[in-house]
Amino acid sequence: MKGSTGSRLDAVEMFCVAARMQSFTAAAIHLGTTPSAVSKSVQRLEARLGLRLFARTTRAVRLTDEGQLYYDSCQQALDRINETETALTHAQVPRGILRVSLPYSYGIKRLIPLIPQYMARFAEHVSMEVSLSNAAVDFVRQDFDMAVRIGNVADSRLVARPLENVRRVVVATPEYLRQHGRPREPGDLMRHQCIGMLMPDTGRCLPWEFRSDDGDVSEVAIRPALAFDHPLGALAAVTHGAGIAQLLEVTVRDDLASGRLVELLRKHAPPVQPVFAVYPSHRYMPAKVRAFIDFLLETL
Repeated sequence: MKGSTGSRLDAVEMFCVAARMQSFTAAAIHLGTTPSAVSKSVQRLEARLGLRLFARTTRAVRLTDEGQLYYDSCQQALDRINETETALTHAQVPRGILRVSLPYSYGIKRLIPLIPQYMARFAEHVSMEVSLSNAAVDFVRQDFDMAVRIGNVADSRLVARPLENVRRVVVATPEYLRQHGRPREPGDLMRHQCIGMLMPDTGRCLPWEFRSDDGDVSEVAIRPALAFDHPLGALAAVTHGAGIAQLLEVTVRDDLASGRLVELLRKHAPPVQPVFAVYPSHRYMPAKVRAFIDFLLETL
């Protein structure tokens, strides 16, 4: 058949409106086009089918027997399409596989413990696949429905909805501090064993940010003797006395509460960082994505 699927569907929709209204003029007004456009579309449809769909007079048009049969079948198909689109775009119950990318330690320490609650709500309709990564997400190639990322999202093709704020803390073990002393100012870190975090997109160490007494924020370019591409690797190293690390507070919360780690330089703590739910800027958001974001906003 000649013509694209989209153009054929448009022609079928024009034909159905004209058949229902028994007038090319009324159909044109309803569709926001011209009677000539409706007439030509129907003529092309008749030529493609090799059938006469309308019997035309100077005053009106009416369906032929073949046209009535074609109209009945096409209108049922269009109704099913509309019902399916409504169900997919406006359904309140999420369905299908939700594919999510979460940051390493924030995902493990903060979000994954919450997922069983979400699954309990929608277990009959939704399953989840979770990937852990701090790298930028290619939603098309990697087939993710959404991601959670820390820090501002620069890609204008994505929607970023804020979930909460997190802070970074500088930590070390009490034993390390007894052996090497406690830094009082960010500049003191140059004399300490610092544990770096490698950024996934560049392979460089993430600079440490601090707030000065007057409120300005500056970076300290540490020279780490030890660096990791995973925050839980840095956490394991710092808890075993390898040095000083700057990590998310949620990553080290349990260790701070137990006394295994001590927070340092708190008065110079950097500004909090926003956490975003990120997804492609499509016109419609799938119900499974909307439900998970709503759940995170509710629980966080």
